Amino acid sequence: MHQPPHHRFGTGFSLVETLVAVAILLVVIVGPMSIASQANSSTTFANQQIIAYFLAQEGLELAQKGRDDLLLPEFAAVPLPPASNAGWNAFVSNSGDFADCFAGDVCGLEINDDAGGSVDVRDCSNPSECRLYLSNTAGRSRYTYDDSSGNVATDYTRTIAMTTGVSGAEVLVTATVRWRTGDQITEQSTTATTYLFNVYGR
Repeated sequence: MHQPPHHRFGTGFSLVETLVAVAILLVVIVGPMSIASQANSSTTFANQQIIAYFLAQEGLELAQKGRDDLLLPEFAAVPLPPASNAGWNAFVSNSGDFADCFAGDVCGLEINDDAGGSVDVRDCSNPSECRLYLSNTAGRSRYTYDDSSGNVATDYTRTIAMTTGVSGAEVLVTATVRWRTGDQITEQSTTATTYLFNVYGR
């Protein structure tokens, strides 16, 4: 008796099985890659925040040094000269070295490489004047406003604003650092504040 021929079925994957396998593979690969990318972005942003905070804090310290540089010489003479507030008055003067920091204006402060490490003041009414650069020299400042050849522009700008209190014996100092992370449209910023007083007044 004649037997019907046996049909052999292929052992390969069907189209549906292949599509399911590809979909699973994409989920397995893209998921961790997306998480890694987000983690990298978060790490970059956190790092920039830390740098910005320390740059703002440095701005406050430079303002304090500027005040001290004007006040302390009054105590260097022996014997002491008659009591005066000449140093403090020079600090808060609208026509003094720090005039660009007062009266609603903003300034940039950085320490010079001169022997005394004096504080340099620049007018920052134009924000581009406050761009910070990474210095390529072994000077006192890693971050500088100096755009000389070899210094690398950063994403940060730093401005300092000073406001004299009602009594005239204190100054509110506000340091603001702004930057953008990657291709974000929104500008990020961090602000640090402190009060400087006429603590050496006589």
